[in-house]
Amino acid sequence: MKKSLLISAVVLGLFMSVILTQSAQAIPAFARKYRTSCSTCHYEFPKLNAFGKAFLNNGLRYPEGQDPDIRKDNPVSLGSEAYKKVWPDAIWPADIDGLVPLSVHAVGRFNYAPEAGGDEEEEEEGGVKSTFEFPHELEVLYAGTIGENVSFMGEIEMENEDNEIEFGFPFWVQWDFNANWHVRLGNVSPDPTPDHLRLTRNHYNVASFRSRNRWRLRDQQSGIELRGAGNGAGGRGGYTFQVGVVNGQGINDANSSKDIYARATYKIGGLGEVGGTQGQGSETSAFYVDNNLRLGGFFYKGTVSGANPDEDITVFGGDLDLWFNRLIVNGAAMFMKSEIPDMADRNSMAWYAQANYVIYPWLIPLVRYEYTDADTDADTPDPQTSLIPALTVVLRANVKITAEYFLPLDDAHKDADQLTLQAQFGF
Repeated sequence: MKKSLLISAVVLGLFMSVILTQSAQAIPAFARKYRTSCSTCHYEFPKLNAFGKAFLNNGLRYPEGQDPDIRKDNPVSLGSEAYKKVWPDAIWPADIDGLVPLSVHAVGRFNYAPEAGGDEEEEEEGGVKSTFEFPHELEVLYAGTIGENVSFMGEIEMENEDNEIEFGFPFWVQWDFNANWHVRLGNVSPDPTPDHLRLTRNHYNVASFRSRNRWRLRDQQSGIELRGAGNGAGGRGGYTFQVGVVNGQGINDANSSKDIYARATYKIGGLGEVGGTQGQGSETSAFYVDNNLRLGGFFYKGTVSGANPDEDITVFGGDLDLWFNRLIVNGAAMFMKSEIPDMADRNSMAWYAQANYVIYPWLIPLVRYEYTDADTDADTPDPQTSLIPALTVVLRANVKITAEYFLPLDDAHKDADQLTLQAQFGF
């Protein structure tokens, strides 16, 4: 019996070790560095709360006004402070994290599609009723700071896609002039939805909608970005902005032209965008409360190569994020114009609306409605609509289970509904 219990414990441990979160914005290395709970920076990981956003806006550092000794590791010095006085006749001093800035994530799921698997031919084509994905994805994440002005984040990722292993290695390094101005080089993203850092397996339709040459907003790209943030009046709320130049299609573009994008938000009320007030201690305060209204707008313009001749795309839209006590309501709308020589222009639209509510800090229901019209000038096909209800149970600050159902509402996709059970564990 002892042997059976030991085997069961090992199996359970392996199971939990392969089921993790999906966002490189949140890694437990920060919890180790500052000796604090995940909920100091997270509404419910990976979703950031107001303090977590200020931490990100400050170049992965605690915001202004915090105790300068809040950092709990012993940084390794890369030169004496006296070197600053004799520069340029010495290398400017810096330091690196005293702890190894690594975290490991793996993603695992159980999927159930009620309408799939009707016959042998359908299963051969991939229409399987139930599947385990353990693991679907394995990631080694790393992030940290170098001295007062450099921050970095990246990952080495292996993903199982249709029984084939794909590799990725996104990375960015950032020069932090101060809390308000940063220049980021490497993998950057024009996606307007990461601010919400979704709690569901399904990506937002706004970010996942593809152009005729298969471009989409949520794919990270190689480029350079100027970003910044600042507090509003009285240290409350404030602004954020991003302006970038990118290849347009991943690491190696298929054409020589460069794409441009911009994004800006303004927050009314709540904690300042770069902090400056006392942080939200997870043991003593409601880390999920930050009453505010945040409005945003975004723009993207570029050229996409693919199966068709080069496609010129113009994308613009806006988003809204309202936090009121235990309730969060957010949404975004995206409009895309696609132009291809010798083909008719195509105008597309996608939008979503979502609400989630904290019943308890560890129990959070969510519902999202999505609307996607691939060609607003055509009578067919009908727009794609769907409803996504979900329930998240946070067992510990770094362990959670989510049940999610994808329910198509339009006739063309009515048999594509799917139930997903996903557990997440960060270490």
